[in-house]
Amino acid sequence: MNQKVSVDQTQRRGGPTKPSDVSGLVDKVVRPLTRVLNPFVARVAGGRWFPMWSLLSHRGHKSGRMYETPISALPKGEFFWLSLAFGEGAGWARNILAAGECELRYRAADYHLVDPVVVEASSVPAQLPSLMRFGLPLMGAAKVLRMRVAGPPASGTVA
Repeated sequence: MNQKVSVDQTQRRGGPTKPSDVSGLVDKVVRPLTRVLNPFVARVAGGRWFPMWSLLSHRGHKSGRMYETPISALPKGEFFWLSLAFGEGAGWARNILAAGECELRYRAADYHLVDPVVVEASSVPAQLPSLMRFGLPLMGAAKVLRMRVAGPPASGTVA
């Protein structure tokens, strides 16, 4: 049985596509820059003076290897809110969703985070940190990952 597939349903490599959950700006501009910028951002991520950047430690769901990824994560209430600027298909997001936990270094304090839930940012604006509430639409990010703090941090407290 021959099935016709329209051009918009295939990738350049010939496979079927799934709907993108990131904006064109992120795909065309920000994503290519991450290879260049991430090593520099990783040096300051999680430090006391750069609260916008946190350092995420997570285990690869297939390889079992430990990774450290600089991300935008902010606390509010009993949760940390992690920006899904590259969508829930990003490697670090898939790893966390598979494992159900991760470690986060935020403002020189370490946190063990559990219970990851992907949330549409537009459905919980009052729960989001102010910076994310206004910054996510500007970046074109529609989703966030909400994670509960499992216990007190090794040093410091949730802001």
